[in-house]
Amino acid sequence: MRYESEIKELLIENAIHLIAEGGFEKATTKELTHCGGQLPDFKMNEVYIYRFFGSKEKLYETAFVRLDTELFHAFKHGVAIVGGFDDNRKEKLESFFSMAWQFILGNEERCRCYVRYYYSIYFKGASLEAHRKLFAGMVDEMTPIFKEEADVSSILHSVFTALFDFAIRVYNGDLEDNDENRPHIFNVLYCMMITYFKN
Repeated sequence: MRYESEIKELLIENAIHLIAEGGFEKATTKELTHCGGQLPDFKMNEVYIYRFFGSKEKLYETAFVRLDTELFHAFKHGVAIVGGFDDNRKEKLESFFSMAWQFILGNEERCRCYVRYYYSIYFKGASLEAHRKLFAGMVDEMTPIFKEEADVSSILHSVFTALFDFAIRVYNGDLEDNDENRPHIFNVLYCMMITYFKN
């Protein structure tokens, strides 16, 4: 079909934009299929949502998978740069935090959508297991720095959600991203883990 890949891409990116901007209530079929002049000689309607994704909810899920994968690769890149987590040196974790923080703040719309989906009913029902599977390698990467009895997945989940909570506060203007607050944010996250470190 002509424009098939462009239509799919447009629907996914529209979903990300609309959910970020106003939540799932904003992401109506009419708004999702708005072309905005990107396909000038093509008339889009809601049939394409169901043709390519099966349902609006599956479109949301596809958009989240894209964002989850982008975030995972950003984190994986950060791990590679710091040289892995074979020890719990604070400097390594701080460098990793700095890269993750820059990525999150530099992608506000995508991260707002991510957070909205992550805390929605859709996440647990449709995406939780895939998310866990995707990030299992990250958990494995960081497991060596924790005590044997530590539930590393739960610890990192708590740190992960706290990181996004801080980012949302920055987006909303409730917290300034500056040289004073960044070390404070890192220390809060670090203190969530330090009890469970091996040494």
